[in-house]
Amino acid sequence: MPLKTIEINSIKLEFDKEKTKEYRTIFNMPCDCQNCRNYYEHVKNNFELVEYLSGFGIDFNCTEEVFSWNWGDDNDSLIHHEGYYGVFGRIEGEEFDFEKFGVKISFQKCASVPCDRTGEYFWICIEGDFPYILDEKRDLPISFSPKKERLNFVNKINTVFKK
Repeated sequence: MPLKTIEINSIKLEFDKEKTKEYRTIFNMPCDCQNCRNYYEHVKNNFELVEYLSGFGIDFNCTEEVFSWNWGDDNDSLIHHEGYYGVFGRIEGEEFDFEKFGVKISFQKCASVPCDRTGEYFWICIEGDFPYILDEKRDLPISFSPKKERLNFVNKINTVFKK
């Protein structure tokens, strides 16, 4: 099947939709961790975004990586998610991004990453701040006070030397 060519923001993209659609390895299988499942659930509920990604041959559940971090340490804090999808093809021009469908969409030229993909490819990154929406208890990050931890360590050392 020939490469498909489109233009976005005056930048030409050539890609192989079928090859992208068929590419499945351990590097882009759905992750079952809580942060990834929260990301997938948000994307799944964003029908326009799912349709947009499928235009490139992307299954929204098959990211190469999802990076997530909490903006706080309570149940109501947002989670920043970045989902990276590999597309077989190339960007002719500069990398670019824009906001659409309630997320930031970035087109990035490939960088050296651990995957078994061969040939030319580029990344589409979906980025946004999302609430936690899974129907299960949220695993919150462990908070610690560096000062408190240092004091506990000092107390332990003092206990050892007092013996």
